[in-house]
Amino acid sequence: MRLQQDSNFTTLSWVKPELDETLRLARHALETYVESGTERGQMQTCVAQLHQVQGVLRMVELYGAAMVAEEMEQLATALLGTSVANREEAYGALMRSIMQLPDYLERLQSGHKDIPMVLLPLLNDLRGARGEKVVPESVLFSVDLTRPMPASAGTSRTALDNELLRANLEPLHAIFQNALLPWLRDEQRPEHMEVLADVCSRVLGFLTVEPARKLFWVSSQILEALRSGAFAANKPLKQALARLEQEIKRLSNDGEVAFAAAPPTELTKQLLYYVANAPTDDARIVEIREAFGLAREQHNESELAHARGSLTGHNRELLDTVSAGIKEDLLRVKEALDMHLRTSGASAAELAPQAEALGAIADTLGMLGLGVPRRVVQDQRSAIQSLSSGQTVADESALLDIAGALLYVEASLDDQVARLGQPAEEHGQDTAAMPLRESQQALDALIKESVANFVQARQCFVAFIEAGWDHAQLHDVPRLLDEVSGAMHLLEQLRAARQLHALSVFTQIELVQLQRVPDAQQMDRLADALASLEYYLEALRDRRPQRDRILELAEHGLVALGYWPVPATAEQTIAEAARRKAEPVPPKRPVEVIPVVATAPSIEVVSVETDAVEAGTPAVDVVVPAIETVASQVAEGVEVTADATAEILAAASVSTTEAAPALAPAVVMVSAINYGFAENAEIDDDIREVFIEELDEETDNLNQLYAEWSAAPGETDVLRPLRRVFHTLKGSGRLVGALGLGEFSWHIESMLNRVLDGSRPASPAVITLVGQAAETLPGFRAALMGSGQVTADIEGLTEIADRLAAGEEVFFVPKSAELVEPIAVVEPVAVVEAAAEVAEVAGAVPVEEPAPVEAALPEAAEAVTEGDYANIDPVLLEILRAEVEAHLQTIQSWSSANTPSPQPVTDALLRAVHTVSGAFAMTEVPHITDVLSPTEGYIRRLLAHRELPSAAGVALIADVAHAIDHVLAALQQPQP
Repeated sequence: MRLQQDSNFTTLSWVKPELDETLRLARHALETYVESGTERGQMQTCVAQLHQVQGVLRMVELYGAAMVAEEMEQLATALLGTSVANREEAYGALMRSIMQLPDYLERLQSGHKDIPMVLLPLLNDLRGARGEKVVPESVLFSVDLTRPMPASAGTSRTALDNELLRANLEPLHAIFQNALLPWLRDEQRPEHMEVLADVCSRVLGFLTVEPARKLFWVSSQILEALRSGAFAANKPLKQALARLEQEIKRLSNDGEVAFAAAPPTELTKQLLYYVANAPTDDARIVEIREAFGLAREQHNESELAHARGSLTGHNRELLDTVSAGIKEDLLRVKEALDMHLRTSGASAAELAPQAEALGAIADTLGMLGLGVPRRVVQDQRSAIQSLSSGQTVADESALLDIAGALLYVEASLDDQVARLGQPAEEHGQDTAAMPLRESQQALDALIKESVANFVQARQCFVAFIEAGWDHAQLHDVPRLLDEVSGAMHLLEQLRAARQLHALSVFTQIELVQLQRVPDAQQMDRLADALASLEYYLEALRDRRPQRDRILELAEHGLVALGYWPVPATAEQTIAEAARRKAEPVPPKRPVEVIPVVATAPSIEVVSVETDAVEAGTPAVDVVVPAIETVASQVAEGVEVTADATAEILAAASVSTTEAAPALAPAVVMVSAINYGFAENAEIDDDIREVFIEELDEETDNLNQLYAEWSAAPGETDVLRPLRRVFHTLKGSGRLVGALGLGEFSWHIESMLNRVLDGSRPASPAVITLVGQAAETLPGFRAALMGSGQVTADIEGLTEIADRLAAGEEVFFVPKSAELVEPIAVVEPVAVVEAAAEVAEVAGAVPVEEPAPVEAALPEAAEAVTEGDYANIDPVLLEILRAEVEAHLQTIQSWSSANTPSPQPVTDALLRAVHTVSGAFAMTEVPHITDVLSPTEGYIRRLLAHRELPSAAGVALIADVAHAIDHVLAALQQPQP
């Protein structure tokens, strides 16, 4: 593993101020000692401060910088004695290191990669001042040499005694020498490297000591890669491989015991350094990297240039000081131009000093490497020289042009300084971009509002807890979180945006709609998610690096809550609620109910008249099942469910006092939604005609793009214009009143956006749905033109699009057209009102007990034992058993806990019953499913009403557990 491949530079931000202050004190002590030459106490202070810096850098795992600090400390200690020959050179090297190390740390604090290689010249300067040898690049390279060798390296054989080992290695040593010499002389012939690789492989076969085996295995792999031309060997690599000759000789003379006592660790490490940096992905090199956990160097030239630039003194403090000085000089030049413009009869020759001032400013900008503002200043210097020499008229226009250019330099100077050392933008130089300062101000404002909204949402959660789980406190939380999520989308922080959306959906579904009270574990996970996301927003505001790690804890919390990824059912519930909220509420029609005559066992509405009667519509007789019977059931304590109410309405029979118009014997049911243009007097018909033409063009364009994209789904260059088709139809459709088409296009576009941003693949389900969406466009056109209607299941298509966008892999299956007998459509107002009253009364009824399972249990067991399910696949049966047994334990545990007294039902119990029911339904065991379904409904009602189960209910759930166990045992018996 390379140094600092995974360092967390957040800790550096905490200690950086102290490091800067400690190095400042060390510099001051060194300066005092050099000036006096006798105050040894100052140098001892310098040594102590540098020792502290080294310890802190090792603590934050910046080992490259820590090695420099260690060399600084050793040089300072040596300066206290007489061992340093050239003391002036040593003072300079030590002072340079103290000055440049903070600049390198400043670069890391800004979030850039740690590239300790650029510290090597500084490190060798310090060592050279002490008379020590320079260190190679591999000294700043770290690798775990304890990792085992791969199986391809073979296993060690029985150890040979020294005499036998020497007899085998001496001829190999001679062969290696003969091939090494011409190779070192740059005779790049493959046969030389082939011989060297072969010798290393043969030596490997004689060895049993692991460090020696690793050295010669790595060497043989490198030489084989060089022989095949995978990459060229530079001089340091050749020198490292040449040292193998000495190691073979050492093995021959001293045996393996010498390698066990003094393993060739440094040579192996140095060779692995070249492997990590080799510009190739040759199979042998990749195998070494995988064996030792290496990663190929990924530093590009711009990163290296930026890292080296951090050691040139261009630190933030210096740049800010120079920038302030340049601004002052520019201000004086502008004031001189303004004074000349206001002074009547002033000579243009008086402007000559300003040209000299601009020349000095241009030179300063050039020293900083700011080429663009330097050229602008040089152009204005030339312009002033032309004015002062009389070549150009010094009128108001010329002076204002110069002042405007200087104003641009002054305004953009902070941006130019802030971008020093950063990689060039991908766009060309001619591309206009918002200045960094202005864009940062806009982003800061957006992030500030996001943080404020999130804090408000967090306070709502606090109020929810403090108010004794008052769910009304959370009413505004989903809106606040969605606003923050939208802001993150604008900032292209997509991962954070999706997590915020997931938290919003969890709050809306679980806490606002279902009004559940989280248990202690759920509150902990919710607190983790909230705290992590708030910390992430603060890190984004403060521009702290390594922010993605903060989101990992939030993701773990959302996973534990069951909302990462967001369940498709939850997304559908939110979407349907939003759609219902957006639909206009139709005005109520005036209703007059003519006297109602009660009959047994039904209530007959003699006639229902509406304003439609005045239009000639005949009165309607409506006969419904007896509401009196339902009311008596309510009075007796029997629950009247929503399903029962629906049955009342469905049983309504309709007859007319006059003959209804003749209808076709059968009609095909189509969507009742109007997909034509919305009524809007402000939209001109000509505009809608233009939209129809645009729809035709986009339909043809979509068909062509879809053919290309479906053949190559990975081509984003085709997907982008395809997505743009739906984007265009969405915007234009909403603009001209084609609201149905606009809403439908929005769902498809949102799904394709998930494909483009990489959050879901372009799977067969996505490709199929886009093709089905394309097939609906002619129907939309017909509906908009008034010549037809949309027969496709648009709501079904949009539901599948939303589920695909959420990450599911589902296909849309069109519903077959259903033939129904024609009926006269009426509005049984009296029935609706009466049913509403029944439902209102039913809401206060205690929870109904489920039907006993004692009668269903023998039937289920008997059906299984009689061999009805002998054809169940054994593999499927094994999966069923593994799935059901875990949930059966949950049900049995809950039943056991209810032995003394009834306990509340739990979400875990509900999930267990629901999962077991679904598992048996998949294997087509309907008898046990008939037992489980009413039990699941009973548990759901208990949770909704927050009631304890009765003693009979506890017994029934225990019977269910027994039934599950009995059926499982019967299924596992051998079938005849």
